[in-house]
Amino acid sequence: MVEEARLVEGEGSGLVPEGDGWFVLNARDSSWSDSALGKYTPFEAPDAPFPQLGINLSVLQPGEPMTMYHRENAQEDFLVLSGECVLVVQGKERALKPWDLFHCPVGVDHAIVGAGTGPSLVLAVGARPAREDQWVVYP
Repeated sequence: MVEEARLVEGEGSGLVPEGDGWFVLNARDSSWSDSALGKYTPFEAPDAPFPQLGINLSVLQPGEPMTMYHRENAQEDFLVLSGECVLVVQGKERALKPWDLFHCPVGVDHAIVGAGTGPSLVLAVGARPAREDQWVVYP
C-alpha cells in the first residue's frame, strides 16, 4: 500500500510533498516561486520531481512570458484558466482566452505570454520521458 506523503515547508513559503506517496495540496498552500518567467508552483519538491508527469500553475502579468520560446521531446498541454495570453507557436501568434487548451506535440516550437489588462492563470501539464536523451531546443 502506498502511504500518504507528508507536506513540509518548501525553500520559499508554502508546502511541498516529502516522499513518493500520494497527497492533497491546495494551490494556495503550495510553494510558489517568482522568476523572470512569472510566478508559478510545480506542486513538487525541487529535489524530487514527479517521475512521469510535470504539472504546474503559472500566474503571468501582461507581457510576461511563461517560458523561453522552445521545443522539446515530450508532449505538453496548457489550459488557460483565467485572463488572456498570446501563444507563439511555430512562429505565429494566436490569442488564448479562458478555457482554451493548447495541445503541444513533441517538436513544436512554442511559448505563452501573458496578455490583456490583468494577470492570467495557466495550468501546464507535460510528460516526463524516461529516457536519458531528453532534449530542449531554444531556436
